[in-house]
Amino acid sequence: MMRHQFTKEQKQIRNQGLLWGIGGTLIAVVLLSIVLLLLPQNQAGTKDVKPNIADAAMEVRMTKTNLNAWLNQYLNNDPDLKGKFRFEMAEKSMMVYGTERLLGQHVDYGMKMTPSVTKNGNLLLHADSVAVGQLPLPVKYVMSALGDHLDLPKWVTVNAHDQTIRINLNQIPNQSGLKFKIEKINMEKNQFIFRAGLSN
Repeated sequence: MMRHQFTKEQKQIRNQGLLWGIGGTLIAVVLLSIVLLLLPQNQAGTKDVKPNIADAAMEVRMTKTNLNAWLNQYLNNDPDLKGKFRFEMAEKSMMVYGTERLLGQHVDYGMKMTPSVTKNGNLLLHADSVAVGQLPLPVKYVMSALGDHLDLPKWVTVNAHDQTIRINLNQIPNQSGLKFKIEKINMEKNQFIFRAGLSN
């Protein structure tokens, strides 16, 4: 009989711990949402830098698989960007992932973005949606918080007002002496055409 009562007490303690854990998580998510909504918006100017590519340039055609390998080699492994943003071309959009420390917790976020090409051949990503943890939040506020809190390299610019991230390809370091610019992005045909050449 004593053993049976002890088991009930253990179950009650375990259930209380579970409820406290769920309640704490909900409070953290609500506080995170409030903090992100109250942060000032970053209106940093974005400058589309024209690549300085020599006349002897070559056309490089990539598929999503090739592009993801290139993104890993030159963007995701850049020491100034590593751990802040990770870019990945998905089936119908570009995904940008990262982890940010908020309220003493590491929180994962993901942004679904539509890629386009600027007039100077750089990559412009337009944010469609953002999720922090499992919680969808307003794009403008999350991008503003990221732009204010992340120390990004000079070749990545976050514009919360326009809800964009610009990647100036010719400013990315360590590309084996090559400079790149984008000629065309066609998600439906799985075609990504770049022009690569030695810098002048």
